[in-house]
Amino acid sequence: MASVDDQLVGVNTEESFLSILSLAQQQSWPPDLIFLTGDLSQDGSIQSYQRLIEHLKKLGIPCYVLPGNHDTSSTLTSLFSTPPVMYQPFLHHKQWLFAFLNSETPGEEGGTLDEQEVANLQQEIDAHPAKHVLICLHHQLKPVGSQWLDSMCVANPASLLYLIENNPSVQGIIHGHVHQSFSSTIAGSPVYSTPSTCFQFKPFSQEFAIDNIAPGYRWLSLTTSGGIHTDVIRLATTPNNLDQNSAGY
Repeated sequence: MASVDDQLVGVNTEESFLSILSLAQQQSWPPDLIFLTGDLSQDGSIQSYQRLIEHLKKLGIPCYVLPGNHDTSSTLTSLFSTPPVMYQPFLHHKQWLFAFLNSETPGEEGGTLDEQEVANLQQEIDAHPAKHVLICLHHQLKPVGSQWLDSMCVANPASLLYLIENNPSVQGIIHGHVHQSFSSTIAGSPVYSTPSTCFQFKPFSQEFAIDNIAPGYRWLSLTTSGGIHTDVIRLATTPNNLDQNSAGY
């Protein structure tokens, strides 16, 4: 958020984020790449993004971001334009093609996809038929079982679902948004969400509800043959002063 002292449902989100970075450095270091799947800032302030960039630069690891519903893609394009912290549509790394899709919808909590972005992804896949593909976006493509969260899925998933179903090179999909660990499949390809680095949403809840579970991150190990191995690692405790009775924000 704009100030390092700002809190959300009782949590200092910057402190919590830095705790997750420290945990990752203890458990999973060094990674080849770091992906941040949206909602990089709660308030979209320039100050918050600039501090995030400084934190990430210190890691010495290439970092790739994409926008969530609390971000603005144009701001990310402007600020996240210099290595090692980048916002860009595609990344080629060894045998893999990573696609970073923008599901941010101005003025809305839910997500939509630009049909041209999906078409561009198909062109990129066609141009690199030997590459394994991992699709990354913020909003979930399929319901996670929480009524209030699932009202904010990608509203127009048909084109991307068609692409996934008709391109065997798509090996997986990862997303943020749901503040919980979730896994499923789409056309045989695994779908994984990542937990939030601050507070978590209670799974299978009809209304907004905060879970009593610690924040964490998801690691991915990708094989040369297209396999994906993954797990979630969490802090030992929930953040101090977490307001589990919050009705929203």
